[in-house]
Amino acid sequence: MTLARGIGTFLPVMNSKQQLLALQADFGALPVSDAIALLQFLHEKEIFSRLSGISVLVKITDPLLVPADIDTRLPLARILLCVPVKAAEDKEVQTRLKYFSSHGARIVVDDLQTHDHAIWEGAKKISVDCSKDIPAHVKPLLMRLHGGNHLAQHLPHAALQEQANEAGFKWFSGDYAFHPPISNKAADATARTRLLKLLGLVARDAESRELEELFKQDATLSFMLFKLVSSAAFAQTVRVSSFGQAINLLGRRQLQRWLQLLLYARQQDHHGGLNPLMPRAAFRASLMEAIYLKRGGNKDELDCAFMVGMFSLLDKLFGNPLAEVMQPLNLHTEVLDALLHKSGALGKSLDLVERADRPLKDFDPGLIEELGLTADDYYDCMITAYAWVNQVCQDM
Repeated sequence: MTLARGIGTFLPVMNSKQQLLALQADFGALPVSDAIALLQFLHEKEIFSRLSGISVLVKITDPLLVPADIDTRLPLARILLCVPVKAAEDKEVQTRLKYFSSHGARIVVDDLQTHDHAIWEGAKKISVDCSKDIPAHVKPLLMRLHGGNHLAQHLPHAALQEQANEAGFKWFSGDYAFHPPISNKAADATARTRLLKLLGLVARDAESRELEELFKQDATLSFMLFKLVSSAAFAQTVRVSSFGQAINLLGRRQLQRWLQLLLYARQQDHHGGLNPLMPRAAFRASLMEAIYLKRGGNKDELDCAFMVGMFSLLDKLFGNPLAEVMQPLNLHTEVLDALLHKSGALGKSLDLVERADRPLKDFDPGLIEELGLTADDYYDCMITAYAWVNQVCQDM
């Protein structure tokens, strides 16, 4: 697949607990036939089988252009067709939508610019642009369609995401994770210091006894360690009875990675859910690693790439400049230059990764070629990254 013909981005769609539910495809102005072809290509790349339980939302401007035999090409039960409200007013379109629904597709009515009493009677889900506010005209619709998994998209900050949740939306997308409430930016200094110290100990391969002492000082951190070792992801059948045993079962490499992830998980309570930054950091870390694996990186290079992706959002997390947050970790110059200046191959990879879960207008396909990757490579890496995010959201 050539870059010019088939590059799109996939934005994460989360629930109120900040678990990954779906991917919102942004194919720009790609014709409907090409968008369907791209989805078929991704189906062949096993996007649906590798992303268990995750759906894909795709915007369809004219449903009449969708082939009638789409159910033989794609797993329609995993597809949500986002159709403009104006298009759904057409009787022929409504007949086509009912046909798709009967074959498992879910229909989302989109682009509700004004309150419209003539909204298609078959509508059960709506998608609303919430880039500025929660439009007043959609609130009666949310009440009328009570119980539906309605999507608030383009949410710019956490405060508006909270408002959307209170208004009755169940699905959320946008940049709100990158703009947390001011009150949440100041992390617990003690927990932060302890985690950074643990990362430093693991990096220098300290004795398990030193690691155990720090874990014992923090009940929540200890709980997270045992929960992780007991999770389905590690398929442990041995009952864990000590910190040392837990650390040894996990292994130093996995311990280092999950401590990096816990930097995000350990922040203030998010109404029982995950910190919205954590899935985004997990995506960056996993995508960085997958890219370096495609480029033939060795174990140390893979770990380094993973770290760069994971640490790239710590400034958002702590509300401090990234250089200041990184200081206690004594990182290699190559890593710091990538994080702070986007320099070198690591920096170029990070530049690509930071655009991968954003709108297509912000994406630069040239970066894929500059890194020596093909479109097939890129999509394989992207699917791998989202599969790990999906796992993280279930295990944490």
